[in-house]
Amino acid sequence: MASNPDPEKIRRFVDTILMSEQERINTPSAQRLYWILEPNDYAEKASFRVPVSKRVDRVLVHLSSDGELVSWVTPDVLRQLELSDSDAAAIAFNNLERALSEATLETSDIGGVVVGFIGTPLPFKAALILAPNLRKVMEADLGWPLLAVTPDRDFLYLWAARHTDFAGNVGEVVVREYLAAPYPISTEIFELTDQGVLAIGAFSA
Repeated sequence: MASNPDPEKIRRFVDTILMSEQERINTPSAQRLYWILEPNDYAEKASFRVPVSKRVDRVLVHLSSDGELVSWVTPDVLRQLELSDSDAAAIAFNNLERALSEATLETSDIGGVVVGFIGTPLPFKAALILAPNLRKVMEADLGWPLLAVTPDRDFLYLWAARHTDFAGNVGEVVVREYLAAPYPISTEIFELTDQGVLAIGAFSA
């Protein structure tokens, strides 16, 4: 087939892929709405976004049923779900809360600092710093408030904010992940408190 390709077979193959992708997009579910972290330097902005820092927004997305396709939510998706903007926002936070409650937390003592690593099937674990139950889930093992780095969608380190100097130990890893990631977010260091998420610095990339 490589030396004498059949155009009709190729067309059917491509159509099948496109139809599969479109089906995943066109069958939204409120249970698969989430907020994620995205860089804010895209030429085309997301329909539903809220600034988190000078470099990062939280963006409303829909995760496909197979957990592989992450799509920015559009007004048309909310019309299909018969949801208002505010209702969709609340559901997305609730879904993050559920995901964090179902996740696993592993810790490692690195030079006297307890660092947390989250295990979750979500392809955007970095977004879990937005979960409303973050303190409830993390405080016993890591303390509160926390510092976090999220160089890409699927990368998250957490540690107690009182260990501010520890950030210097992760800078090289953060920059390397950020530059190599298919979905980079930021080299910023975030402080997580009861007041929300605040960027308090960034590594140079």
